[in-house]
Amino acid sequence: MLLALSDITREVDRAFWWLTAISLVLLAGVTLVMIAFAIRYRREKTTTTKQIEGHTWLEITWIVIPTIIVTWMFFLGYKGFVLMRTVPKDAMVVQVTGRQWLWSFYYPEEKLNATKMVVPVGQAVKVELTAPPDDVVHSFYIPDFRVKEDAVPGKWTHLWFRAERAGDYNIFCAEFCGKDHSKMITLLRAVSPEEYREWVYAQRAKRFRPLVYDAITDPDAAGFAELGIDGGRLYRTFCVSCHGAAGDGSGLPGVARNFTKPDGWKRSPKVTDIYRTLTEGIPGTQMRAYPNLTPWERVAVAHYVRSLIKWGAPSDTADDYAALVKQYELDKVKPPKQTIPIERAMKLLSRASSRSPKTSAAVRPTSGTLALTAEPSVDPAEAEPQP
Repeated sequence: MLLALSDITREVDRAFWWLTAISLVLLAGVTLVMIAFAIRYRREKTTTTKQIEGHTWLEITWIVIPTIIVTWMFFLGYKGFVLMRTVPKDAMVVQVTGRQWLWSFYYPEEKLNATKMVVPVGQAVKVELTAPPDDVVHSFYIPDFRVKEDAVPGKWTHLWFRAERAGDYNIFCAEFCGKDHSKMITLLRAVSPEEYREWVYAQRAKRFRPLVYDAITDPDAAGFAELGIDGGRLYRTFCVSCHGAAGDGSGLPGVARNFTKPDGWKRSPKVTDIYRTLTEGIPGTQMRAYPNLTPWERVAVAHYVRSLIKWGAPSDTADDYAALVKQYELDKVKPPKQTIPIERAMKLLSRASSRSPKTSAAVRPTSGTLALTAEPSVDPAEAEPQP
């Protein structure tokens, strides 16, 4: 907490320590004067007291000096306030939605949803905050960066910060928002620009990888391991607060659906129908949509939910899969073109050429950047994944 991780952190800490020092000096001064007066003017045997007249210069002093101190304290805080509310023009934007009881993140430039916040070190980040109209007020708070702002239902607010040191930092909700307010904690990860690009590529792989039929029918399909998706972890992150660890609705008794009983389902317990529930929510209930989850992640959660069912749940058919693909146009999802710096593009081309003489690549300059398309011999962690 005492390490200055950003310019806002330094400004807030400087104001805090100055105000603390002034308060301690005033406290010591007032205490010493009280002790001196108690000794000097302690009760005496005589009952005659002197008449005390006004002292003009003393009265001017105790008006002028406190006024100067308070005015200086105001401008000290105002300087930090101006810094907090002046967003740099080159700031990247992350849209954050707070809901009971989780944070979700959307990167409009990269067109990516994420379950945690990842930012590059040295880059100003504008956080645009909101909450669903039927939710409650949350407060987005990053203690290490000394920034906090309310997420108001149906409205947009904002804050910004710039991480100057790589690391993992907690994000809290600082506004009491209900039963699991204390569990509304997520991670902010500040990484190098190169690590950030690699993270974006990995998220693109999850977001734009085609959802195959095997993923619907087989909870152990290879794609889940290849993409690093754990349905159980996702369930414990997003679902357990209401539905309970066993899926019996113990998180919100009488409100949350009980997966273990057939009559607890509004849709069928097929993977495709659970996918629809995670995508759309259930109107008129507290079951909300989870747009931050990718198609593969929603299927992984669906498989985990089905593993909690103790009765004979129906299985998905090829027609169910085809209907899902058609409904959400999963076969038409295309990754946006990715531009990278020229230096990095040349590095990738050089590496690809050294690996395979058959590698072909097309580059198109766009204002100091290149749009790169490469054959699969390019390292998938470096090149944009193709659907």
